[in-house]
Amino acid sequence: MARFVFPLQPLLDERRRTEEEKQLAFVRVKAARDERSRELDRIAGALRARGRALHECAMTGSAANLRLYDANLRYLERALQSHERCSAESAQAFDLAAAELLDANRERRLIEKLKERRFQEFEREEARRDELELDEANARRR
Repeated sequence: MARFVFPLQPLLDERRRTEEEKQLAFVRVKAARDERSRELDRIAGALRARGRALHECAMTGSAANLRLYDANLRYLERALQSHERCSAESAQAFDLAAAELLDANRERRLIEKLKERRFQEFEREEARRDELELDEANARRR
């Protein structure tokens, strides 16, 4: 019996490698996005806590403490805005990496389906040859 050889195997191997690279890139971008999201949540929580502390200080604290809380709140608001911009950029990078991974997956599956079809054709052809050989052998015996 002949051995099945897929002529596009190097292309399929390359598509698999490309997909693996895209998968790794996607994981890195996702981790960065998640880290930025956690940092954003942390800053937002600190901002809320300092806001409550400012309110309490306004009721009972000194003017110097009020200025310190106010400066800290302004700093946290700027940090929050900066992290929101970075988070938006991370979301765009995540979407791009996800789209690239999806494309790489689609391209690999396309070649794999072609390989499957070619293998099925090969098996049918082998079965037909075996049947012809059996028919010839039977015809010679008669």
